[in-house]
Amino acid sequence: MESTLNYLAGFVSLTFMGLSAMYKFKLEKLQGTGKIPNIISARQRQIVFFVLAVLSALIIFISRF
Repeated sequence: MESTLNYLAGFVSLTFMGLSAMYKFKLEKLQGTGKIPNIISARQRQIVFFVLAVLSALIIFISRF
């Protein structure tokens, strides 16, 4: 059971990293288009998913010790 939870936690962390990267690419694509609300939204989502990825990775690291 514990091993399954570790895999699930790792998958969640990788999912957040993937979403952060997706919004980073979306942000780069939107730069220079003048769509200010979309640019701000993409930047905020990128930051949120990156923070969630780091926090979930820290939780995994702390739970192993």
